[in-house]
Parts: sequence; C-alpha cells; structure tokens
Amino acid sequence: MQALAFSEASAGRGAVLTVAYCAGLGLPFLAAGLAFRKTLGVFSWVKAHYQWVMRIGGGMMIATGLLMVTGVWSSLISQMQSWSAGFTVGI
Repeated sequence: MQALAFSEASAGRGAVLTVAYCAGLGLPFLAAGLAFRKTLGVFSWVKAHYQWVMRIGGGMMIATGLLMVTGVWSSLISQMQSWSAGFTVGI
C-alpha cells in the first residue's frame, strides 16, 4: 500500500492513501482497547482452551507447509491474484 501511495501522481492522493493505510492498521487496535472488558472474556476462553488453540494453529501451519511443498499454495495464490487483477483504487 505504501508503494502505491509513493508512486501516485499527486502528493495529496498519496497522503490520502497513507492515511487510509494507517487507519486500517490502527483502528482494530483502538477497537480492542476500547472494548477491553469484553475482549477479556475472549482472552480467558483462549486461555482455558490453550491446548486446542495450539493444536489447531499447529495443524494450520503444517497444512500450509504441505501446500507450499507440493506447489498447491502457488496455484491458490495465483488464482486469488487473478480474481483481483481488475481492481483499481477508488481514492
């Protein structure tokens, strides 16, 4: 996103893209901070089910590794890139 902002024709458009990038990056953290009490419930659930969270995460890592080794991962990424080939920035 930053490369797109730096390469745009005008400084104003690049600035707008940079602000959008920063907002998209920071807003989830602000929302988590504002809803801290409610998120404690989620964090306590994760803590209570730590073994399952770790097993599922490890399984996902192994599955991704196998997809990468077999070359299927590259095919999936290429397919997803073709879906967004005609995308243009609206700003």
